[in-house]
Amino acid sequence: DQNQKSFVVVVVAIMSSRAFASSRHQSLCVLRRPMQHLSNAKKKKKKKSTAKRKVVEASSKSSSKFSPFQTKLGAIAYDSGYRQLFRLLGYPGCEKEAEELVTILAPERDEDGKRILSSLLDVSCGPGIVTKSIVESKRFAKVVALDYFESMCERARKTLERDCDNCNYEVLQGDVSALQFADATFEKVSSTAGMHCWPSPVKGMKEIKRVVKPSDKNDRNDWSVLFSTVVLPNKGDETKETYSWETNKPFLDREAVLDIVRESGFDEYEVVREDRAYILVKARYFR
Repeated sequence: DQNQKSFVVVVVAIMSSRAFASSRHQSLCVLRRPMQHLSNAKKKKKKKSTAKRKVVEASSKSSSKFSPFQTKLGAIAYDSGYRQLFRLLGYPGCEKEAEELVTILAPERDEDGKRILSSLLDVSCGPGIVTKSIVESKRFAKVVALDYFESMCERARKTLERDCDNCNYEVLQGDVSALQFADATFEKVSSTAGMHCWPSPVKGMKEIKRVVKPSDKNDRNDWSVLFSTVVLPNKGDETKETYSWETNKPFLDREAVLDIVRESGFDEYEVVREDRAYILVKARYFR
């Protein structure tokens, strides 16, 4: 048991190298390098603005670091084994994750017995490992898969083209912090193993709330958002005051995750499942 716990901690540490998302303005800041050969007069004039640029660059440096998963080889590696390691963190496995997602988010049937099909946005889809099973279920009218890295999107497109004939889906590159969709575009939104990689989880969840339609307050089974992420499997002596979260690190605990949901403006939320570092949460808001 002790060896297994140690290995789980190692896997969580490895996950810190993963970066599925960084905000657009932060990425652009890296390109705004101050001029190196300004005359003394120009340097004096632009001293204040140059200083500001340096501050912004410094603050964005950590979230703009190179990630191996932004390359084609990295996407292949993630698809071919890295994602499967999440089972050591408590994740049930990609097919079971998709099955549970469909059970919670896909509505059953209307009063006439006809199946209701909703649109789904799958955020941080990666190479489409979970998305594939969601699409294959044919329980959604359309599935839009979105990831920050084009390498992941390219891999997801190949996976879905190969395995999902005659299915309605689309794969798009995008930023969860600035989603390219109009308000209330989707009935449902999902994200598996992605939130801890977002530069601003609250901003990402607010964007998700913006693009998803409100739920029916009178229907206890009408949940609009489902996501999973990672927390410390054993937080030891860490507390909210001592633990410093940053992009690509596990969250402290379930309360840290639920604080994000609350701050994002959702009216109701519920922890569906927890196992070691794994946590699955459903949320909804009302008009």
